[in-house]
Amino acid sequence: MSDENIFLNNYPYLTTQNSMKPFYTILISFHLILLLTLTGCSDKIKLSGKVTYPDGEPLKTGTIMFSKPDFLARAHIKADGSYDVGSLSAKDGLPPGKYKVFITGAIESVSVTEKPSVPQKNTMGEQEQEKESFKALIAAQYAAEETTPLEIEIPGKNVYNITVERP
Repeated sequence: MSDENIFLNNYPYLTTQNSMKPFYTILISFHLILLLTLTGCSDKIKLSGKVTYPDGEPLKTGTIMFSKPDFLARAHIKADGSYDVGSLSAKDGLPPGKYKVFITGAIESVSVTEKPSVPQKNTMGEQEQEKESFKALIAAQYAAEETTPLEIEIPGKNVYNITVERP
């Protein structure tokens, strides 16, 4: 018996026939799962657009939500007002249906300087205090699913530009 055969008899899992079989099984299984996953997502429509005020100025922050009874998707509004819709990731799109569209988080931080209402002890005068406050960037009707006038039907156009009013 040759040295090679003795070696392979002691370590049979090193043979090409035995070591590649589990690899190919895993590889084929992975490809089947990937194919089924991609096939299931093929009916989703990619949607993008821009959120602006009536004067054309973009809304620079917030999250745009697309909601129907069995599905919710969101997209972050970029500084130029643009967005790309995703439900699980940024680019996977929306399944067909009628959606209510609303915007959350459209606020900005503002600093407010106040004089204290009760004078502080051991002070020689009134000291001003700076507090952080938040200002809404859109009219309240656009901020909730129950009050928004915005709706979209998918499939339809792939670009959905939205105009919102200031508060």
